[in-house]
Order: sequence, then C-alpha cells, then structure tokens
Amino acid sequence: MTDNDKDRVIESLTKRLDCLEAEVGRLRASSPGIPEDVLVAISAAVSAYLGNDGKVQAVRFAPSENWTRQGRRALQNHSIR
Repeated sequence: MTDNDKDRVIESLTKRLDCLEAEVGRLRASSPGIPEDVLVAISAAVSAYLGNDGKVQAVRFAPSENWTRQGRRALQNHSIR
C-alpha cells in the first residue's frame, strides 16, 4: 500500500467519522434521555430477575421543600399519636 493509498483511506475514514459524530449529536439533541430514577428501577428489576440479592448501602434524599415541610408538620402536630 502506497502513501497515497494510505492518505485516501485516512481521508475516507475521517469523513465517515465526522458524519457519524454529527448523527450521534443529532440523536442526542432529539432524545430527552431516560431519567435517573427510571434507570435505577430498571437496573433493580434486572438484578432481581437475575437472582442478585443486593444490599442497600446508602440512601440519600434529594433536598426538597416538601420533605422538610411534611417532616416539620409531623413533628409540630399537636394531635395525640
């Protein structure tokens, strides 16, 4: 293979790569993506189906005014429990 042939192959592959990168960019822009909670639920279902008994190692709640408000309401509620 001569240097000219190699240059043509490299040029051809570069053009193909540019086209593919542009297509991937368009697909990413048009797709909103999958929310993280849905991915976690799917992963857990697949893991359970495959027989993996997973252990919860950490739980972290996202900061939300609703959680704070509800917790405060439960603590400051004067009703008999």
